[in-house]
Amino acid sequence: MAAWPANTDECLAMELREGNAGANTVADHLRVLDAALAQIPRSSQAKILVRVDGAGATHGLLKRRQALNTTRRTVRYTVGWTITPEDERAIARLPEAAWETSLRQDGEVQEGYFVAELTGLNTREGWPRACG
Repeated sequence: MAAWPANTDECLAMELREGNAGANTVADHLRVLDAALAQIPRSSQAKILVRVDGAGATHGLLKRRQALNTTRRTVRYTVGWTITPEDERAIARLPEAAWETSLRQDGEVQEGYFVAELTGLNTREGWPRACG
């Protein structure tokens, strides 16, 4: 498990785990997140975006992420999850005008790939309310 900043591609933190380690082992995720954030210079800590895949979709990790916000630092996050039939129906209801061409991490247009905002349509209980 590892963490990289999008703007420099340097590895900030890494934890090697056994091959049979559980995907949603929150203690491992918290150690990597904390170690990664400790590597970021104070001058670059005002606004941080934490992105994790579905394996990081744990209540403990999101709770810690929310606790990182202070008057001097805003920490936002995105978390992947398995698309459910309910999600598929919400996506199908989006008007064509809602879709935009996606961008790669470097800001360049990624032709043939599109994104749309579904904020407010996540009805999964027990998860933080989306902000938008």
